[in-house]
Amino acid sequence: MPRDEALIDVQSLLSAKSVEDHCRVAEEYFAHLNDWTHHLSKPFGSFDETPQLLINFAVVLQGLQLCPGMTVLEFGAGTCWAARMLTQLGCKVIAVDVSPTALRIGQELYARHPPLGDRPAPRFLLFDGRRLELPDQSVERIICLDAFHHVPNPEQVLAELGRVLETGGLAAFAEPGPEHSRTAQSQYEMKTYGVVENDIDMRAIWRSAQSAGFTDLQLAIFPVKPLYANLTDFEDFLQGGKTGKTYVAAVRDSLANQRSFFLFKGEVKRRDSRYRQGLSAEINISPASVIAGAGENILLNAVVRNNSESIWLPRNAGLGAVMLGCHVYHADGTVFRESYHWEPLTAAADHPLQPNETVQFSFHLPALPRGRYRLDFDMVSNDVCWFAINGSQIAQVELEVA
Repeated sequence: MPRDEALIDVQSLLSAKSVEDHCRVAEEYFAHLNDWTHHLSKPFGSFDETPQLLINFAVVLQGLQLCPGMTVLEFGAGTCWAARMLTQLGCKVIAVDVSPTALRIGQELYARHPPLGDRPAPRFLLFDGRRLELPDQSVERIICLDAFHHVPNPEQVLAELGRVLETGGLAAFAEPGPEHSRTAQSQYEMKTYGVVENDIDMRAIWRSAQSAGFTDLQLAIFPVKPLYANLTDFEDFLQGGKTGKTYVAAVRDSLANQRSFFLFKGEVKRRDSRYRQGLSAEINISPASVIAGAGENILLNAVVRNNSESIWLPRNAGLGAVMLGCHVYHADGTVFRESYHWEPLTAAADHPLQPNETVQFSFHLPALPRGRYRLDFDMVSNDVCWFAINGSQIAQVELEVA
Protein backbone atom coordinates (compact mmCIF):
# COMPACT_ATOMS: atom_id res chain seq x y z
CA MET A 1 0.00 0.00 0.00
CA PRO A 2 1.53 3.36 -0.99
CA ARG A 3 2.22 5.75 1.87
CA ASP A 4 -0.34 8.47 2.35
CA GLU A 5 1.56 11.65 1.42
CA ALA A 6 -0.69 13.68 3.71
CA LEU A 7 0.76 11.89 6.71
CA ILE A 8 3.86 13.18 8.45
CA ASP A 9 6.57 10.54 8.39
CA VAL A 10 8.07 10.41 11.88
CA GLN A 11 11.45 9.21 10.63
CA SER A 12 11.71 12.24 8.36
CA LEU A 13 10.80 14.47 11.28
CA LEU A 14 13.49 12.81 13.40
CA SER A 15 16.24 13.24 10.84
CA ALA A 16 15.34 16.84 10.01
CA LYS A 17 16.60 18.17 13.35
CA SER A 18 19.40 17.57 15.81
CA VAL A 19 18.84 16.17 19.31
CA GLU A 20 19.31 19.67 20.69
CA ASP A 21 16.70 21.04 18.27
CA HIS A 22 14.19 18.40 19.36
CA CYS A 23 14.84 19.32 23.00
CA ARG A 24 14.13 22.97 22.19
CA VAL A 25 10.84 21.98 20.54
CA ALA A 26 9.82 20.18 23.74
CA GLU A 27 10.68 23.25 25.82
CA GLU A 28 8.77 25.54 23.46
CA TYR A 29 5.64 23.44 23.96
CA PHE A 30 5.68 24.00 27.73
CA ALA A 31 7.07 27.54 27.60
CA HIS A 32 4.13 28.73 25.50
CA LEU A 33 1.52 27.50 27.98
CA ASN A 34 -0.49 30.41 29.32
CA ASP A 35 -2.37 28.32 31.85
CA TRP A 36 -0.78 25.50 33.86
CA THR A 37 -4.07 24.25 35.32
CA HIS A 38 -4.40 21.15 33.13
CA HIS A 39 -0.85 20.00 33.80
CA LEU A 40 -1.05 20.74 37.51
CA SER A 41 -4.23 18.65 37.62
CA LYS A 42 -2.69 15.51 36.13
CA PRO A 43 -3.52 12.67 36.22
CA PHE A 44 -6.98 14.12 36.77
CA GLY A 45 -6.86 16.71 34.02
CA SER A 46 -9.68 15.27 31.94
CA PHE A 47 -12.02 12.30 31.76
CA ASP A 48 -10.53 11.33 28.41
CA GLU A 49 -6.96 10.79 29.58
CA THR A 50 -7.30 9.93 33.27
CA PRO A 51 -8.17 6.20 32.96
CA GLN A 52 -5.24 5.50 30.62
CA LEU A 53 -2.77 7.46 32.78
CA LEU A 54 -3.83 5.66 35.95
CA ILE A 55 -3.81 2.23 34.28
CA ASN A 56 -0.31 2.79 32.88
CA PHE A 57 0.94 4.02 36.23
CA ALA A 58 -0.60 1.09 38.11
CA VAL A 59 0.88 -1.48 35.72
CA VAL A 60 4.43 -0.15 35.96
CA LEU A 61 4.06 0.43 39.71
CA GLN A 62 3.17 -3.24 40.25
CA GLY A 63 6.08 -4.44 38.15
CA LEU A 64 8.75 -2.10 39.52
CA GLN A 65 8.96 -3.90 42.90
CA LEU A 66 9.34 -0.59 44.72
CA CYS A 67 9.67 0.02 48.43
CA PRO A 68 10.07 3.17 50.53
CA GLY A 69 13.54 4.66 50.50
CA MET A 70 14.41 3.56 46.97
CA THR A 71 16.07 6.03 44.61
CA VAL A 72 13.81 6.25 41.56
CA LEU A 73 14.55 8.18 38.40
CA GLU A 74 11.52 9.30 36.43
CA PHE A 75 12.70 9.82 32.87
CA GLY A 76 10.60 12.31 30.91
CA ALA A 77 8.87 13.38 34.11
CA GLY A 78 7.18 16.33 32.43
CA THR A 79 5.17 18.19 35.04
CA CYS A 80 5.94 15.52 37.65
CA TRP A 81 2.53 14.14 38.64
CA ALA A 82 3.90 10.59 38.81
CA ALA A 83 7.05 11.79 40.58
CA ARG A 84 4.89 13.36 43.27
CA MET A 85 2.99 10.09 43.77
CA LEU A 86 6.27 8.21 44.11
CA THR A 87 7.45 10.77 46.65
CA GLN A 88 4.23 10.24 48.60
CA LEU A 89 5.03 6.51 48.61
CA GLY A 90 8.37 7.30 50.25
CA CYS A 91 10.74 7.04 47.29
CA LYS A 92 13.72 9.33 46.70
CA VAL A 93 12.67 10.71 43.33
CA ILE A 94 14.84 12.26 40.64
CA ALA A 95 12.56 13.95 38.11
CA VAL A 96 14.33 14.26 34.75
CA ASP A 97 13.12 16.19 31.72
CA VAL A 98 14.51 18.17 28.77
CA SER A 99 12.13 21.07 29.46
CA PRO A 100 13.04 23.49 32.26
CA THR A 101 9.51 24.90 32.14
CA ALA A 102 7.99 21.45 32.66
CA LEU A 103 10.17 20.97 35.72
CA ARG A 104 9.13 24.39 37.04
CA ILE A 105 5.51 23.31 36.70
CA GLY A 106 6.47 20.16 38.61
CA GLN A 107 8.04 22.24 41.37
CA GLU A 108 4.85 24.29 41.53
CA LEU A 109 2.85 21.05 41.84
CA TYR A 110 4.94 19.99 44.85
CA ALA A 111 4.57 23.47 46.36
CA ARG A 112 0.79 23.49 45.99
CA HIS A 113 0.29 19.87 47.02
CA PRO A 114 3.19 18.84 49.25
CA PRO A 115 3.32 15.11 50.07
CA LEU A 116 1.85 14.18 53.44
CA GLY A 117 4.18 13.12 56.21
CA ASP A 118 7.96 13.01 56.33
CA ARG A 119 8.95 12.16 52.76
CA PRO A 120 12.28 12.50 50.92
CA ALA A 121 12.60 15.75 49.00
CA PRO A 122 12.56 15.32 45.21
CA ARG A 123 15.39 16.34 42.92
CA PHE A 124 14.68 18.07 39.61
CA LEU A 125 17.28 17.38 36.93
CA LEU A 126 17.45 18.99 33.49
CA PHE A 127 18.45 16.57 30.71
CA ASP A 128 20.40 17.84 27.70
CA GLY A 129 19.11 15.03 25.51
CA ARG A 130 22.34 13.09 25.60
CA ARG A 131 23.83 12.65 29.07
CA LEU A 132 22.33 12.43 32.53
CA GLU A 133 24.27 14.34 35.16
CA LEU A 134 24.28 11.33 37.49
CA PRO A 135 27.02 8.91 38.57
CA ASP A 136 27.18 5.34 37.28
CA GLN A 137 24.83 2.90 39.05
CA SER A 138 23.31 5.67 41.19
CA VAL A 139 19.59 4.81 40.92
CA GLU A 140 17.69 1.66 41.92
CA ARG A 141 14.68 1.99 39.62
CA ILE A 142 13.69 3.91 36.49
CA ILE A 143 10.15 4.75 35.44
CA CYS A 144 9.13 6.24 32.10
CA LEU A 145 5.49 7.01 31.35
CA ASP A 146 4.63 7.89 27.75
CA ALA A 147 7.92 9.71 27.26
CA PHE A 148 10.30 7.32 25.51
CA HIS A 149 8.43 7.58 22.21
CA HIS A 150 9.28 11.31 22.17
CA VAL A 151 13.02 10.59 22.31
CA PRO A 152 14.90 11.37 19.07
CA ASN A 153 17.93 9.22 20.01
CA PRO A 154 16.55 6.10 21.74
CA GLU A 155 19.77 4.05 21.53
CA GLN A 156 21.81 6.76 23.25
CA VAL A 157 19.13 7.32 25.90
CA LEU A 158 18.88 3.60 26.68
CA ALA A 159 22.66 3.52 27.07
CA GLU A 160 22.44 6.37 29.59
CA LEU A 161 19.63 4.72 31.50
CA GLY A 162 21.63 1.51 31.62
CA ARG A 163 24.66 3.42 32.89
CA VAL A 164 22.95 5.14 35.82
CA LEU A 165 20.87 2.10 36.86
CA GLU A 166 22.48 -0.12 39.45
CA THR A 167 23.12 -3.79 38.84
CA GLY A 168 20.07 -5.59 40.16
CA GLY A 169 17.79 -2.70 39.22
CA LEU A 170 15.04 -2.47 36.64
CA ALA A 171 13.43 0.10 34.38
CA ALA A 172 9.70 0.24 33.58
CA PHE A 173 8.08 1.86 30.56
CA ALA A 174 4.48 2.51 29.54
CA GLU A 175 4.40 3.50 25.88
CA PRO A 176 2.17 3.38 22.82
CA GLY A 177 2.64 0.71 20.17
CA PRO A 178 4.02 0.17 16.66
CA GLU A 179 1.37 2.26 14.85
CA HIS A 180 1.51 5.27 17.14
CA SER A 181 2.90 7.78 14.67
CA ARG A 182 -0.03 7.23 12.28
CA THR A 183 -2.81 7.90 14.80
CA ALA A 184 -4.84 11.08 14.41
CA GLN A 185 -3.61 12.59 17.67
CA SER A 186 0.04 11.87 16.87
CA GLN A 187 -0.30 13.45 13.45
CA TYR A 188 -1.91 16.49 15.05
CA GLU A 189 0.87 16.81 17.64
CA MET A 190 3.61 16.52 15.02
CA LYS A 191 1.95 18.97 12.62
CA THR A 192 1.01 21.50 15.30
CA TYR A 193 3.99 21.39 17.65
CA GLY A 194 6.71 19.52 15.78
CA VAL A 195 7.18 17.05 18.64
CA VAL A 196 8.33 13.49 17.95
CA GLU A 197 5.57 10.86 18.16
CA ASN A 198 7.60 7.79 17.34
CA ASP A 199 6.45 4.20 16.94
CA ILE A 200 7.53 1.67 19.55
CA ASP A 201 9.42 -1.24 18.01
CA MET A 202 10.07 -3.71 20.83
CA ARG A 203 12.62 -5.76 18.91
CA ALA A 204 14.67 -2.65 18.15
CA ILE A 205 14.39 -1.52 21.77
CA TRP A 206 15.50 -4.91 23.02
CA ARG A 207 18.56 -4.90 20.74
CA SER A 208 19.56 -1.47 22.04
CA ALA A 209 18.78 -2.43 25.63
CA GLN A 210 21.08 -5.44 25.47
CA SER A 211 23.89 -3.23 24.20
CA ALA A 212 23.16 -0.92 27.15
CA GLY A 213 23.69 -3.71 29.68
CA PHE A 214 20.14 -4.87 30.25
CA THR A 215 19.79 -8.64 30.58
CA ASP A 216 16.07 -9.37 30.39
CA LEU A 217 12.89 -7.96 28.90
CA GLN A 218 9.36 -8.62 30.17
CA LEU A 219 6.16 -7.21 28.66
CA ALA A 220 2.91 -6.84 30.57
CA ILE A 221 -0.22 -8.50 29.20
CA PHE A 222 -3.25 -6.77 30.68
CA PRO A 223 -6.60 -5.29 29.60
CA VAL A 224 -6.18 -1.62 28.88
CA LYS A 225 -9.98 -1.50 28.81
CA PRO A 226 -12.06 -3.98 30.81
CA LEU A 227 -14.47 -6.38 29.17
CA TYR A 228 -17.97 -5.72 30.51
CA ALA A 229 -20.11 -8.84 30.90
CA ASN A 230 -23.57 -9.58 32.20
CA LEU A 231 -23.95 -11.86 35.21
CA THR A 232 -24.34 -15.03 33.13
CA ASP A 233 -21.25 -14.33 31.05
CA PHE A 234 -19.27 -13.30 34.13
CA GLU A 235 -20.03 -16.60 35.86
CA ASP A 236 -19.25 -18.42 32.61
CA PHE A 237 -15.86 -16.67 32.57
CA LEU A 238 -15.07 -17.72 36.16
CA GLN A 239 -15.92 -21.31 35.23
CA GLY A 240 -13.56 -21.27 32.23
CA GLY A 241 -16.29 -21.04 29.62
CA LYS A 242 -16.43 -19.43 26.21
CA THR A 243 -16.46 -15.91 27.66
CA GLY A 244 -12.76 -16.44 28.30
CA LYS A 245 -12.12 -16.44 24.55
CA THR A 246 -13.99 -13.16 24.23
CA TYR A 247 -11.86 -11.73 27.04
CA VAL A 248 -8.59 -12.84 25.42
CA ALA A 249 -9.67 -11.27 22.13
CA ALA A 250 -10.50 -8.02 23.94
CA VAL A 251 -7.11 -7.96 25.68
CA ARG A 252 -5.33 -8.65 22.40
CA ASP A 253 -7.23 -5.83 20.74
CA SER A 254 -6.54 -3.33 23.55
CA LEU A 255 -2.81 -4.11 23.49
CA ALA A 256 -2.47 -3.62 19.74
CA ASN A 257 -1.08 -0.12 20.26
CA GLN A 258 0.09 -0.32 23.88
CA ARG A 259 3.44 -1.55 25.20
CA SER A 260 4.21 -1.68 28.91
CA PHE A 261 7.57 -3.34 29.45
CA PHE A 262 10.32 -3.88 31.98
CA LEU A 263 14.07 -3.99 31.38
CA PHE A 264 16.15 -5.83 33.97
CA LYS A 265 19.83 -5.17 34.62
CA GLY A 266 21.03 -8.42 36.14
CA GLU A 267 19.14 -10.36 38.77
CA VAL A 268 16.84 -8.26 40.93
CA LYS A 269 18.16 -8.01 44.47
CA ARG A 270 16.60 -10.12 47.20
CA ARG A 271 13.79 -8.32 48.98
CA ASP A 272 14.44 -6.85 52.39
CA SER A 273 12.26 -5.79 55.30
CA ARG A 274 11.27 -2.50 53.67
CA TYR A 275 8.77 -4.64 51.76
CA ARG A 276 5.77 -5.74 53.80
CA GLN A 277 4.82 -8.71 51.63
CA GLY A 278 6.04 -12.04 52.94
CA LEU A 279 7.57 -10.88 56.23
CA SER A 280 7.22 -13.67 58.80
CA ALA A 281 9.09 -15.16 61.72
CA GLU A 282 9.27 -17.98 64.25
CA ILE A 283 9.40 -16.60 67.80
CA ASN A 284 9.98 -18.43 71.07
CA ILE A 285 10.01 -16.50 74.35
CA SER A 286 10.85 -18.08 77.67
CA PRO A 287 9.75 -18.49 80.35
CA ALA A 288 6.10 -18.66 79.22
CA SER A 289 4.86 -17.55 82.65
CA VAL A 290 6.54 -14.95 84.87
CA ILE A 291 5.94 -13.51 88.33
CA ALA A 292 7.72 -10.22 88.93
CA GLY A 293 7.80 -7.56 91.62
CA ALA A 294 6.42 -4.06 91.13
CA GLY A 295 9.05 -1.78 89.61
CA GLU A 296 11.14 -4.77 88.52
CA ASN A 297 12.33 -5.20 84.94
CA ILE A 298 11.37 -8.60 83.51
CA LEU A 299 14.19 -10.79 82.18
CA LEU A 300 13.17 -12.87 79.16
CA ASN A 301 14.95 -15.08 76.63
CA ALA A 302 14.18 -15.00 72.91
CA VAL A 303 14.89 -17.30 69.98
CA VAL A 304 13.90 -15.73 66.67
CA ARG A 305 14.20 -17.24 63.20
CA ASN A 306 13.76 -15.39 59.94
CA ASN A 307 11.55 -17.86 58.08
CA SER A 308 10.73 -15.43 55.26
CA GLU A 309 12.58 -14.94 51.98
CA SER A 310 13.47 -11.35 52.88
CA ILE A 311 16.59 -9.96 54.48
CA TRP A 312 15.81 -8.29 57.80
CA LEU A 313 17.51 -4.91 58.03
CA PRO A 314 19.38 -4.12 61.27
CA ARG A 315 18.41 -1.66 63.96
CA ASN A 316 20.41 1.24 62.50
CA ALA A 317 18.60 1.03 59.13
CA GLY A 318 15.77 3.32 60.16
CA LEU A 319 13.05 2.43 57.67
CA GLY A 320 12.60 -1.34 57.63
CA ALA A 321 14.70 -2.05 60.73
CA VAL A 322 13.38 -5.30 62.26
CA MET A 323 13.01 -5.64 66.01
CA LEU A 324 11.12 -7.77 68.50
CA GLY A 325 8.06 -5.85 69.65
CA CYS A 326 5.69 -6.36 72.54
CA HIS A 327 2.00 -5.54 73.00
CA VAL A 328 0.70 -5.61 76.58
CA TYR A 329 -2.89 -6.63 77.44
CA HIS A 330 -4.68 -6.91 80.75
CA ALA A 331 -5.66 -10.44 81.79
CA ASP A 332 -9.20 -9.81 80.53
CA GLY A 333 -7.87 -9.04 77.03
CA THR A 334 -8.26 -5.28 77.07
CA VAL A 335 -5.31 -3.25 75.86
CA PHE A 336 -2.86 -1.91 78.42
CA ARG A 337 -0.45 -0.56 75.81
CA GLU A 338 0.16 -1.36 72.17
CA SER A 339 3.77 -1.29 71.00
CA TYR A 340 5.02 -1.28 74.60
CA HIS A 341 8.63 -2.17 73.87
CA TRP A 342 10.93 -2.83 70.88
CA GLU A 343 14.10 -4.86 71.33
CA PRO A 344 16.99 -5.00 68.81
CA LEU A 345 17.86 -8.51 67.67
CA THR A 346 21.62 -8.23 67.83
CA ALA A 347 24.20 -6.10 69.57
CA ALA A 348 25.72 -5.21 66.20
CA ALA A 349 23.82 -2.24 64.79
CA ASP A 350 24.68 -3.10 61.20
CA HIS A 351 24.11 -6.87 61.13
CA PRO A 352 21.18 -7.90 58.90
CA LEU A 353 19.44 -11.22 59.46
CA GLN A 354 19.42 -13.46 56.40
CA PRO A 355 16.58 -15.84 55.47
CA ASN A 356 16.58 -18.96 57.71
CA GLU A 357 19.06 -17.33 60.09
CA THR A 358 18.32 -17.67 63.82
CA VAL A 359 19.30 -15.32 66.61
CA GLN A 360 19.15 -15.91 70.39
CA PHE A 361 19.33 -13.19 73.02
CA SER A 362 18.16 -12.16 76.46
CA PHE A 363 16.51 -8.84 77.20
CA HIS A 364 14.77 -6.88 79.91
CA LEU A 365 11.18 -5.78 79.46
CA PRO A 366 10.55 -2.49 81.29
CA ALA A 367 8.64 -2.78 84.58
CA LEU A 368 4.85 -2.77 84.62
CA PRO A 369 2.41 -1.74 87.37
CA ARG A 370 0.86 -4.35 89.64
CA GLY A 371 -1.59 -6.60 87.87
CA ARG A 372 -1.97 -9.61 85.60
CA TYR A 373 -1.02 -9.29 81.95
CA ARG A 374 -0.69 -11.10 78.66
CA LEU A 375 2.38 -10.17 76.66
CA ASP A 376 2.13 -10.65 72.88
CA PHE A 377 5.50 -10.70 71.12
CA ASP A 378 5.65 -10.01 67.40
CA MET A 379 8.32 -8.88 64.97
CA VAL A 380 8.01 -5.34 63.65
CA SER A 381 9.60 -3.66 60.65
CA ASN A 382 10.02 0.02 61.40
CA ASP A 383 7.50 2.18 59.52
CA VAL A 384 6.44 -0.88 57.48
CA CYS A 385 4.31 -3.31 59.50
CA TRP A 386 3.93 -5.73 62.37
CA PHE A 387 4.52 -9.21 61.00
CA ALA A 388 1.25 -10.60 62.39
CA ILE A 389 -0.62 -8.63 59.73
CA ASN A 390 0.89 -11.12 57.24
CA GLY A 391 -0.23 -14.09 59.33
CA SER A 392 3.11 -14.53 61.11
CA GLN A 393 2.97 -16.23 64.51
CA ILE A 394 3.17 -14.37 67.81
CA ALA A 395 4.53 -15.64 71.12
CA GLN A 396 2.64 -15.08 74.36
CA VAL A 397 3.85 -14.79 77.93
CA GLU A 398 1.63 -14.66 81.02
CA LEU A 399 2.86 -12.08 83.55
CA GLU A 400 1.85 -11.34 87.12
CA VAL A 401 3.28 -8.25 88.77
CA ALA A 402 2.77 -8.68 92.54
